This record gives sequence, structure tokens and C-alpha cells, in this order.
Amino acid sequence: MANEPRLDDLRNIWRQQPVEDTVMTLEQIRDRAVRFERRINRRNMREYIGGMLAVAAFTFQIWKGPDLLMRIGAGMLIAGVLLVMWRLHQYGGASPLPEEMGVSSSLAFHRRQLVRQRDLLRSVFRWYLAPLIPGLLVSVIGALPRRGLELRYLPRMTPFLVLFVAAFWWIWWINKRAADRLERQIAELDQMGRRP
Repeated sequence: MANEPRLDDLRNIWRQQPVEDTVMTLEQIRDRAVRFERRINRRNMREYIGGMLAVAAFTFQIWKGPDLLMRIGAGMLIAGVLLVMWRLHQYGGASPLPEEMGVSSSLAFHRRQLVRQRDLLRSVFRWYLAPLIPGLLVSVIGALPRRGLELRYLPRMTPFLVLFVAAFWWIWWINKRAADRLERQIAELDQMGRRP
């Protein structure tokens, strides 16, 4: 048993062996860029459809709403949704990778697209959630009985407020996770860019 290599020696031998550098080909970069562009376009289409459905529902609320304050809140929500959709269109689109680019240019272009989307996802509260808060608050206040804002009505509204807070937290959280995934992809591209 004295001739058996120790575990630490095996680990050191394994760590010291040469590592094969993998460099992405132009085709691999293009494939990643195309898949990323498609994913962003599908996400944006889902958001636009959801936004149109929300605008339709809030328009119905304006038309048939039982209370003026709730109608005003619905109008504010429509404005918020339209602002979110415009910002998504303005800042959240994915540009196609130009055909004439070489490997390093394609890699840099794809990295810029990832950074742009990561930054958009990280700021989701500011551009996506915050525009909806005023309309939601006005709608909630409009739903309260007109006998004054008595504290006894607060328990009735608590489930709705908790639901809104939970939904907003969930939207923030899933966007944070997606931004973290993009950050890892950016770091991977950075590692590839440093290789000779």
C-alpha cells in the first residue's frame, strides 16, 4: 500500500494537465445569436399580446366600471401598459447578427445584445412595474366603499394588495434570474474573447 499514490497527488496531477482551448466558430456564434434573437422576439410577442389583452380589459373597466375613481385607475393602467409596451419595443428588441461580420465582430455584437437585455431585465422594476403602480393604487382606492376610508375595510382589500405585491415580486424575481443567466453567458463570452 505504500506505493499507491495519495489522493492529493492525483488531484494535483489532474489540475496540472494541459487544458484544451475551445474557440467558438463563426457558425456557433451565429447559431447562438439567432437562437437568442428568436427567444427575445417570442418573449416580446407574449408581452405585446398580454399588454393588448390588459388594455382591452381596462378599456372595458372604463366603459362599464361602477365607480369614477375605478375608471380613472383603469385609464391610468392603460397608460402604464402602453408605456411598458413602448419601452419594451424601444429598448427590448433583439437585432439580427449582420451576415458580413467575422468571428471577433460577431462575438462583440452578440455580447452587446446580451448586455442590453441583461440591463433591461435588471431594471424591470423601474420601466415595467413602476408605471403600473399608480393605476393599481387608484383602482384599489376606488374599490373601497364611499363611506370614507374606514379602517374596517382594510381587511377586505388586504388579499388584493398581497396578490399585487406577490405578483410584482415574482415578476422582479424571474427577471433577476434571467439577468443572472445572461450575466453568466456574458462571462463565458468574455473568457472566449481572452483566449489566443
